[in-house]
Amino acid sequence: MLKLFKKFRLLVIIPSIITIIFVSLSVIPTDYDLYLPATVDDIREIYTFEGVDTSDVNVSSVSVYSYYNVSVLNYLQSFLNPYAVRDEHNKYVNTSISYGHTSGSIQNNVSLDNSLIAAYRFAGKDIKYTFKGYIIHSVFGLEKSSIELGDIIIKCEGVELKEDVTIASVLASKYGTYEKDGLHYVNIEIGKGYNFTVKRDGEELDIVVKAFGYEDEEGVTPSLGFNFYQKYSLSKKQSNPVFDIDNPNTYGPSAGFVQALFAYDALTGENLTKDLHVIGTGTIDSFGNVGSIGGVKAKVAAAVLDKADIFFVPSSNYDDAYEQYCKYNTNMKLVKIDTLQDAIDYLKGMEVSND
Repeated sequence: MLKLFKKFRLLVIIPSIITIIFVSLSVIPTDYDLYLPATVDDIREIYTFEGVDTSDVNVSSVSVYSYYNVSVLNYLQSFLNPYAVRDEHNKYVNTSISYGHTSGSIQNNVSLDNSLIAAYRFAGKDIKYTFKGYIIHSVFGLEKSSIELGDIIIKCEGVELKEDVTIASVLASKYGTYEKDGLHYVNIEIGKGYNFTVKRDGEELDIVVKAFGYEDEEGVTPSLGFNFYQKYSLSKKQSNPVFDIDNPNTYGPSAGFVQALFAYDALTGENLTKDLHVIGTGTIDSFGNVGSIGGVKAKVAAAVLDKADIFFVPSSNYDDAYEQYCKYNTNMKLVKIDTLQDAIDYLKGMEVSND
């Protein structure tokens, strides 16, 4: 046996070395996340409005597959895919499956409600809703926070919160603001505790959230370590027209803007999107303000693959989106927006130019 091994040792050793290298590259993590184009989904599958024909409204959302701290092998393989997007991993992001499921569900449910409120408002229709507070959809930081996913903040520093009395406005009025790179931030201090009253599992709790130093390439910024959205309770039957929601099996808030655009176009009957393949991304609040999202480069790739005519993107994501857009030979128009009204005006302007 020993003689046989010596004779054929290279045939044994070389494959063994290759196997060890392959397995090692498959399990050794990198500091990179990987994003791949996923699905393009027709919004008509989500909303129905009593007495309203939505067959001519052509608006779609787009999603991506996200993989965190990918292995060395997956990272290297991604260079073979022209639509794959690599990004450095953010150490503050919680990548557990249970966290992602809970956070994504909260954000998706909120985006469905906010989209409808914004669309009804812009369309001049009546929608019945009650403001409940500000719901926590993500908690980040390297230490456990006293605030939890799903908490609804109803008071900040003892002040009752409303649609026009926000967490930021309360903290700004008490502690002031500072300007950085043209933006205004609340003057909070690292290590200091801030008082909130939340609803959790039907109970009201007073909690203290301690600010920490959020580190990135720009330096260290004081942060409370959570993000939130407006939380409403909607009445389907008391709205005009009556609506229904077929909650999609998706996660996250990035379809919020296109959901609102779809609902607006359907409610007004303006047929802004009838002859176009319109895809978009962006969060939305109940007042029609469009916010930034993650994975925008892969979403641009997905829109290109699906041969979209127009891809709407939040202005805060535009630079990254444009960088990716320039890699493809496409006639798709990349349009940056800050509000639902921006998209409506753009589509109406296209109608005028075509006339």
